[in-house]
Amino acid sequence: MKRLISILLSMIIFVSAPLAAKMTCEAAPVEVGVTTLSDAAFFHPGWAQMKLTVSCGGKVWEKPISELMGQEMRLYTDPDTGVNSCSFVQIDWADAFLGQINADLRSSGFVNTAVPAGYCYQFVDGFEAWYLNVVQTQLFSGPVNNINVELNANTCKVITVAEAEAAAVVANTADYVLAGTCTTSFRGSSAARINNIRVAAGNMNGYVLPSGMTASLDAIFMPRTSANGYKSAGVYSGGKLVNGIGGGICQVSSTAYNALMNAGITVTMRYPHSSPVSYLPLGTDAAISAGSKDLQFRNDYPHPVKLETIVEGKNLTINVYVKASDMNGITYKLWAKKTSAMSAKTYLTVYVNGVEAEVREVGTCRYQPLKKDDED
Repeated sequence: MKRLISILLSMIIFVSAPLAAKMTCEAAPVEVGVTTLSDAAFFHPGWAQMKLTVSCGGKVWEKPISELMGQEMRLYTDPDTGVNSCSFVQIDWADAFLGQINADLRSSGFVNTAVPAGYCYQFVDGFEAWYLNVVQTQLFSGPVNNINVELNANTCKVITVAEAEAAAVVANTADYVLAGTCTTSFRGSSAARINNIRVAAGNMNGYVLPSGMTASLDAIFMPRTSANGYKSAGVYSGGKLVNGIGGGICQVSSTAYNALMNAGITVTMRYPHSSPVSYLPLGTDAAISAGSKDLQFRNDYPHPVKLETIVEGKNLTINVYVKASDMNGITYKLWAKKTSAMSAKTYLTVYVNGVEAEVREVGTCRYQPLKKDDED
């Protein structure tokens, strides 16, 4: 990916006349040194008014070149062609820009009618050479202009969304840290309930949520049917514990709720149970029931976040991974304080570099010993 970006972002190629007066092409390679894009001795000031635009399927991603004017540029002469060129010294900004495009291209909210359902474009296999050629052609064609790129199957690889998400996870693993985690025990559960926990957790494992997108745990779990691997196990109904398909998956949603909050993920929808659960303290559970209750969450970080589920022994662990640079030294901890035998106040403590900085009140949860409910 770094190599892709490095080549891809050798994108502000000199207008030949101004640079030729300052460089000698006979002695190759020649590196003039490092300057910035705002250096009028080498770069046309008009670039500050231009944009780098990438578009696909009606969606547009823009990067004003004015935001890059202070970026350091390395100047050099290509030893093979004698062409005066440059490259960015630091390309972290490009990781975010192109990573966001890649994430958007494979997100469930983006529809690209040019590919079959379940497929997407991704910047892989040959993209860098094509992109560099497009950029050079535009920059050498005459006056300074916006750099516009339309993505298509000739310039991007068409792969399944699942393959794209898996590739993103592998490519970015080294840049990610464990931001939030939670472990609960299902010791004493029936075989059917354990099966349902394993199925729901398995559907979550490896899930990647792009930046700015919202996910529904109800959708991730898939319909609770025998065809999807779920079995009948204990659920609350009519104030009694009865058997129902998918019983036990609330333990997965509750464990996920804690892990997500501990990672600083924005939870946009959450329902407590009507009655206390045994595997988490009051105020920290999250019920789920098809058609009525869901756990929904949004990724407000600049990069995708990743979920991992581990079912080992009698324990369920859910981990949330966030790109290290997005955390910026901030960590979170969800906790609750009982206010009575059947109520609790929930809080989120925010730490900066390990030091407590803020305590946010999440809300108050009230429970009843027996309450008619159709929670799974």
